[in-house]
Amino acid sequence: MREDVSLLDVISSLFEGDEYFDALPVGVVNVELVTSESVRVMFSNRVDYNLLCRVSLEEGYSIDASWYTPRIVDKGHIIARVGSRSDPGEDHNIFIYLFPASGIMSTYMRAAAIGHKIIDPKTNRIDMGRLLRYNLKVIKLVEKYRKIRYQNLIEKSRV
Repeated sequence: MREDVSLLDVISSLFEGDEYFDALPVGVVNVELVTSESVRVMFSNRVDYNLLCRVSLEEGYSIDASWYTPRIVDKGHIIARVGSRSDPGEDHNIFIYLFPASGIMSTYMRAAAIGHKIIDPKTNRIDMGRLLRYNLKVIKLVEKYRKIRYQNLIEKSRV
């Protein structure tokens, strides 16, 4: 593990087709592309719900945590969720939902992309700038959570 490796580095490598990583960010056990729209980030410890919710609210998102694990929501669209009992690794995971650059996406993601003006519904064209900014914002949220959660380990890895 190295502190200078970020989730953005790892997720970018995944989207480029690389599934082997020399190093993972501190506190991260595994990162995998589950579908073309979702990435699973597995942490060494259970996700701290309170911290994740606090960071999400600071970043301008809302929280949906009825009878299930927290979902981070942006304008009615789930951008991330904590793993549940039915997921491998359970609540050691945060699943993030990103817009694929290929434009091939589920109806749910397409509707969200239209709502965020990433796809023009008349021309079906993708605004790559908006897509990249949006995806970076989602990754930044989980990276901020990771850095706060594992701050002590990150500081020790620098020594």
